[in-house]
Amino acid sequence: MKKALLLFATVLAAFGADAQTKLLFEEKTSEAYLLKYGADGNSQTQLNSIISLLSENQTDTRSPRPQRKPEFSLRFEQQASIADAYDVLKLKVQVSKPQVSGSTDYRGFTIGDALLPDKYKARIKLLNAKNETVKVYERTVAFKPNGVTLLEEQILDTAANQSYKLLVEEEQVVYTIEDVRQLQERLNLVRAYFADDAKVLQALQDAARVLPDDIDRLPLQDRKLRELEQQYAELKKENYTDKLNLKQQDPQRLNYKLNELQQVLQERRKAIEYTLATLDQQFYNRGVSLMNNGNASAAQAYFAKSVEANPNFAPAHVQLARIDLRYGYIREATIRTRDVLTRMRVDPQTEQLALSLAHDIYTAHITEGNRFTSRGEYHTALDAYADARDLCSIVQGLRCSMQALNDGEARAASGAYRGMVDNGKRLLSRNDLREAERVAQEAITFQREYDYVLHNAIEASDLLGQVKFQYYLGFIDEGKNFLAQQNHRAALARFDEALELERSYTFKPIMELKQLSQKAAKPVLLAMLGEGYEQAIQNRLSNARQTAADATAMQERYALAQDTDVQSKYKLLRERIFTQECMNTQAAYDKHFQSAQALVREKKYIAADQAYEAAIKAVKGMAECGVATFTAKDGRAAIAVAANYQRKLEEVQRLTARSKYSEAITLHEEAKTYYLAQQVNKYGVDHISLYNYAKDHQKQHFTAAVVGYYANQGEEQVAIELLTQLLGKGYSKGKTKKVQQQLGQQLALKDAAKSTVEDAKVLSLKYSQNRKDLKKLKKAYEKERKKLAKN
Repeated sequence: MKKALLLFATVLAAFGADAQTKLLFEEKTSEAYLLKYGADGNSQTQLNSIISLLSENQTDTRSPRPQRKPEFSLRFEQQASIADAYDVLKLKVQVSKPQVSGSTDYRGFTIGDALLPDKYKARIKLLNAKNETVKVYERTVAFKPNGVTLLEEQILDTAANQSYKLLVEEEQVVYTIEDVRQLQERLNLVRAYFADDAKVLQALQDAARVLPDDIDRLPLQDRKLRELEQQYAELKKENYTDKLNLKQQDPQRLNYKLNELQQVLQERRKAIEYTLATLDQQFYNRGVSLMNNGNASAAQAYFAKSVEANPNFAPAHVQLARIDLRYGYIREATIRTRDVLTRMRVDPQTEQLALSLAHDIYTAHITEGNRFTSRGEYHTALDAYADARDLCSIVQGLRCSMQALNDGEARAASGAYRGMVDNGKRLLSRNDLREAERVAQEAITFQREYDYVLHNAIEASDLLGQVKFQYYLGFIDEGKNFLAQQNHRAALARFDEALELERSYTFKPIMELKQLSQKAAKPVLLAMLGEGYEQAIQNRLSNARQTAADATAMQERYALAQDTDVQSKYKLLRERIFTQECMNTQAAYDKHFQSAQALVREKKYIAADQAYEAAIKAVKGMAECGVATFTAKDGRAAIAVAANYQRKLEEVQRLTARSKYSEAITLHEEAKTYYLAQQVNKYGVDHISLYNYAKDHQKQHFTAAVVGYYANQGEEQVAIELLTQLLGKGYSKGKTKKVQQQLGQQLALKDAAKSTVEDAKVLSLKYSQNRKDLKKLKKAYEKERKKLAKN
């Protein structure tokens, strides 16, 4: 409602203002200027440049006569008015509806708006009724296509009923360098319009040559399309629609062509994107078409491109596998088909095709295996049968003829086995034992691998036995040679190798081997016993014992246990080891005993007791040596009292360290009693009293516990003295509150019992030594004395 009232008031005010304004003068005139090439002047120079530009760009060539210089007319309306508003005159001159006609067409475009002058100059006179000039206005304004206000002024009017009028004279249109530039830009824009129109036509032709189904050169087609799309975007940026007002004049129908180009490009882009998205299928379909036409080689290339575009596109893999099988590349076909059926997600139709192909591949492996077997290439045949077996075991749903596979594999395995054994025999006949052994071992391994076929075959084992027998004979001959050279160790090593072969294989043994090995072993064993004896002398007993053990084993192995020479040397070694062990035992005993005596002199009785015990233990395991231990036992008994006392004190230290203060104090007092009862002082050991032990102890809580102990024992003066020292070291007086109160009460009871006549406050000052940190003791004493006095 308020808005409606306000609008009504505004309209009413405007109506009232118009009613109060009186129109004194109004005049409309039509102005026209013929603009052509002329003499130079400030404005004419620029106009001449404009005329020259128009002349240079004239396109009408139909007339054979020379073309005239272009010229054009400028027309506009000019309206002058005077209005009286009370004592104010409103003067106004307006220019409107400017039009340019004449040579204003350029290549189908009207360029009149580009030929408007930059400025308009005029003189305006205000005349009274007598045509006398009242006021003169010089005006220069910028010329605008929609018109311009040349004059708008207000002057005071003190005279009444004056017939004023306006006179516009000396009008002049002014062309500037800006007008020349504006025309040049418009002409250039028109030329660009035509040039881009040619580009659009060419782009339409190029777009028609973009082939989305050209899958062999699809990247090239995509690149061409992107270039055209970029070109279209740049053409749209020119914005000729607004710049040249193509909605009113479009001589070449550029907008229509651009829209057509956009539509064609969008269709081509959609088609290429679809082809790119389904490139694997596109290549596959092309391959199938070529395959149906009998061109397998070209089809293979397209199937390979399909797989390259999508490595998991199963149908293309199946086709490639089938082509591989056709060309005899069975292994490649196997791998590809197996991957399709085990690693890829396939549709039912493709799966059936792949299974059918797998069966063909399986049959091809069997056929290939049979072919290689017939040619004596047994190992290659076994590889083919193995591929067939693997395919059967891996691919589910594949129907395999296991009988044909087993029969073929059995024939190939038997042939390969016989070939290996025959090769080993040839090598053995040439005495190439190392190679013959290798081949025999391979044949045995091969037999185990194909046990279901060669379970009862013995040829490889027999061959290996024959090879080992030759090694056996060779070792014996080499051992004899070394024995003849008195190189008993080398001879024994050869005989040992021969004996090992004799134990491992079933060939007939050489009876003299045991005697030969015994003959070589005896010198080696005697030398070994001699080395052991030297080791014992050098006190290398662990080595000597090991040597004796090895010698015992050799005696058993080579039947030399009853040999007189061996027994004699073995006995000497054992006796020497025993003697050295006894000497070591005595030395150990003496060392510990002497250490114990030194510790006794230092009054370290616990360590001395341990040293005596170590001396006794050193002899304990060697009783047969007869080492006397009474000196250590007597020495240990002699210091037992002192050692026990020192152990008690050590235990006191451990309990204190573990904050078990009550147990430590009790044990210390027991040690004191033990010290006095056992007269430990005769061992040169002094006893430290509990007071002195606690006074200098690092753990102040232990010292406080001892204060409490003395208080409980009724030794108040000792407790106060120790407490004073503890507080002097910075111990918290708050932690001694209870013991201070206990001491104060106990001293008060004792003094009361003795009927002491001395004043309680004097005694409390005496006991507390007038110390602030013993204030609790002082107060407890005084309080207890008052309590006792009342009773």
